[in-house]
Amino acid sequence: MAGHVVGSRLRPVDGAPGILEALSADASTPHETIEFHPELPVDWTASLRDCVGFLDHVRNCRKARGVLDDLPQPWFDRPAFYFANPASLHSWNAPVAIPPGSLAFDFELEIAAVLTSGGTNLTEGQAAACIGGYVLYCDWSARDVQAEERAMQIGQGKGKDAAISLGPWILSASEAKPFRRVDGFSFDVSVQVNGETVMAKPFTGMDWSFEELVAYASFGAGVHPGDLIVSGTLPGGCLMEGSGAPDFRGWLQPGDHVVLDGGPLGTISSRLGAPAPTVPWRRKPAPQTVHTPERHST
Repeated sequence: MAGHVVGSRLRPVDGAPGILEALSADASTPHETIEFHPELPVDWTASLRDCVGFLDHVRNCRKARGVLDDLPQPWFDRPAFYFANPASLHSWNAPVAIPPGSLAFDFELEIAAVLTSGGTNLTEGQAAACIGGYVLYCDWSARDVQAEERAMQIGQGKGKDAAISLGPWILSASEAKPFRRVDGFSFDVSVQVNGETVMAKPFTGMDWSFEELVAYASFGAGVHPGDLIVSGTLPGGCLMEGSGAPDFRGWLQPGDHVVLDGGPLGTISSRLGAPAPTVPWRRKPAPQTVHTPERHST
C-alpha cells in the first residue's frame, strides 16, 4: 500500500501507486493509519550520490591522518561526491558484515534527500522542488581499504562498497520543513556503540545545502525520481575523525551493536557480523610484476 509516512506509521494516499507518488501527493488530510514495516523505505534501485556537504568532516579526517594544511581551492568551488552501490542497501535493523580483510571498519551518520522529480541543469530553486523527503543514511566504511585506494586517485572503491543502511522511513519534505535550515536540520542526532554514546549534536553546519547538492548533481547529467542525494558525514559522526587521538576508542569489531538515532528520521540499529574469509581473486604473479608486450603496445 502506498502512503505518506508519519512517525512510524504510513498514512495511505488514495490513488498513489508507489512510495514516490505518495511523497509527491497531498497527504495533509488525515487517513486511516497502518503500521509501516518495510524491508527498506525505498522499493527501487536508484542512483546514489554520496556528497561532501560538510567540509569540517574532510578537515577532521585529514587532521587525523596528519595532514594539517588548508583544503585546496577545488573543495570550495563545488561539492565532491561519489556514486555508491544500490545493491548494498540494508534495512534499518539488518546485520552488517565487516568486509573481508578490513581491520578498520567505521560508521558514518548522514541524511539523504529522496527525489520525487528530476531534471538537468537545475537551479537551486528548481532543485528544492525535486526533494520529496529525507531518510537516515549510514555509509559503512572500511577505512584501511579506503586508505589504500586513495593512492590510486580514482575515487571510492571497495572501501565503500560493502554496506549502506537506510532508516526505517522517509520523512516527507513538508513534515521536515519545520526542522530545515540552510545548513541542515535543527533536530539532534546521535550514535551509540554498545550503549556508549560516541556522538550527539544537531545536524547542522553543512557548507553545501541539500538544494545545492541536488542542483550540482543535475549539472550536465540530470537527476531522476528515486535518486538519493546524500549529505555526507556530519562532523563527529564517524570514528575516523578521532582516530589520531591518543585516547581513540578503536575501530568497530564483530559483535558490536551500532545505533544511529536520527530524531524524526528514526533509527538505524545494526549488529556487526564477522568478515567472511578472504579468498584469492587475482591471478599470479601480480600485474605489476609481469609485462606482456602484446597487451601493452599502442
